[in-house]
Parts: sequence; structure tokens; C-alpha cells
Amino acid sequence: MEEFIEQAGNTIVNVCSKLKKDEKATILTDKETINIGLMIKKYSEDITEKVNFHILEDYAERPLTHIPEKIKKDVKKSDVTYYAAQSKQGELQNFRGPLVGLAIRSGREIHMPNINDEIIKTGMQANYYKIASLTYMVTSIAVKSRSARISTPKGTDLTVTFSDRINWVPDTGLLWYKGMWGNLPAGEVFTCPDSVEGIMIIDGTLGDFFNEKYGHLKHTPVRIPIKKSRAITNDIQCDNKELLEEFKGYLTQGDNSNKVGEFGCGTNVALTALIGNLLQDEKYPGVHIAFGNPYPDQTGANWNANGHVDGIMEKCSLWFDDKLIIENGRFIEKELFSFY
Repeated sequence: MEEFIEQAGNTIVNVCSKLKKDEKATILTDKETINIGLMIKKYSEDITEKVNFHILEDYAERPLTHIPEKIKKDVKKSDVTYYAAQSKQGELQNFRGPLVGLAIRSGREIHMPNINDEIIKTGMQANYYKIASLTYMVTSIAVKSRSARISTPKGTDLTVTFSDRINWVPDTGLLWYKGMWGNLPAGEVFTCPDSVEGIMIIDGTLGDFFNEKYGHLKHTPVRIPIKKSRAITNDIQCDNKELLEEFKGYLTQGDNSNKVGEFGCGTNVALTALIGNLLQDEKYPGVHIAFGNPYPDQTGANWNANGHVDGIMEKCSLWFDDKLIIENGRFIEKELFSFY
């Protein structure tokens, strides 16, 4: 495990955030994730003496409903903020979202919700320069496309259209400049789609707090009809009734919580399987669709929503403008290069 930790620590601090010796860093972690938090602290202190370290439970019972003042003060003065902790229900809206907004005013933010030892040994062992290269290649194809189609062996059949007024956002994991933030592990390109129609079968992972509670959904997939970009909440099906009711509640927490806010394409080809952890699984080669917040600051979408919950589908095939780019979860290399 030691060699994995060494590689991951170097990747997070030196490659992805490119922390410099004259910069200030703030690290936020929790009791469940403290070993990873301490790893980031060690590698940060190898570069700079200006490191703040906070354990979230030292300030309040989880889930946090606000940013504690001491944390807020340190983040405001930091060039890099690292968040490495487990997701708790309600914290995305009340704590993590505001934290990102605060951090990027003064610097950059490296976001690692639900990171664990398995991610350290897999997604954080990747070569992020290679991932960046593929991500930009897929982005160059996506921005020229007006539509996409997604299918999976379990029955997903979606038609998606895109607007040239909305940005495609490459997530390479290389977060080097003020105002930048992103999740690690990285490797995706995403946008807010113009329209989505069809059936979505989530047989991989469901985001926010659901992935920690329910893990991989291969035995209890969620079937979601989508019409005019909105999940038809009353028609959602899942054999796990507790999950079904919680998911329906999530999609009805606000006016746009059931609206598709993200179409994403995973580009981290170092990943060979889903692990039931959204942070990493959305980077797995294939497609994910999210309901809720469309990240308007990045995509340029003109609406907003409470919550943001991704759904990962297994063995996706993806067509951009009728050209097959991914088949059963694998990029078709010759098709990628044929666009140039």
C-alpha cells in the first residue's frame, strides 16, 4: 500500500494541484478519511510551510450545515484547498458547494468526496497527462456535435441534443490556476444538454450520498423514463424500495431537481471496472447523466437547481452525430483519430 500512497500523494499535490513553495494550502478531511488527509498534509508540507489542517468533526456533528468560521478564514487565505472526506446527506448544498465557491475566489480547489483506499490504489495511480490528452481529444469531437445517442445492454436508450450556446467542460485533473476546481480522480468532459429523451437504466453507481449507502447497483438497477429533459418521477422503478423512495425525494426537492443538468463522458482509461464509488466511477470510460445543478458557472446554463445526482451506466455505447465513439465501454481509437 505504501507505494500506492506515495504515487497518489505525489499525483494529488505535485501533478494535479501543482502546489508551489510560496503558496498556502488548506486541507479539509474527516475521521473516516484521516489517513488520506494526513497523506496530503505530508506531501504539502514537503513543498510549503504554510499548511492548515482541519478535521470536520472537530467543528460540528455531521452533516455540516455551514462552513465553520475558522475553516472559512483559512480557505479565504489559501492558494489551494484540498477536500478529502466522505459525503453526508445535505452537505453538497449546505457545505461542499459553498466551500468550492469560497475556495476559487482566492485560489483553486481539489475536491475528493468519498475518496478511499481503493481509489488511491486505482484512479489516483493514473497518468494525468495522458488522461488530459484523451480528454481534450474527446472534447474537440463533442463541441462539433449536435446530438448523441447512448445505449447499454441493460436497456438504456437515450437521445441527446446539444446547444452551441452551452460550454463543454474538460475535466483533466490538472488544476493549476486560480479559479479552477475539480474532482479527483479526474477524466471526463461534460456539458448541460439541450434536450434528453428516452430510458435510462442506472446499473452502475448513483451519486451524492446514495453511492456510499448503496454502492454498485448491478443487482438493483434504477429505471428512469426521461421526457423533455426531466425524469418522470412517478414512473421510476427499482426493486430496492428504500432507495426508490429516497431517490424520488431527491428529485422532488426543488423545481429543477429532476431536470437533466449534465451529460458527461468518462475518459480515465486507467480504470478497468466500476467500484461503486461515484467520485471515481463517473470517470470510467462511458457516459453518465446527472439530474439537478447544471454547474452554470462552468457550462453557461441559464438555470439552477438544488442537488446534483449522477447516474452511471455499465458498458455504454456512445454515438456523436451517428458516429460510434465508445462501444461497450471502450473507446474506438480509429474513430477518434478520424475526426482530425
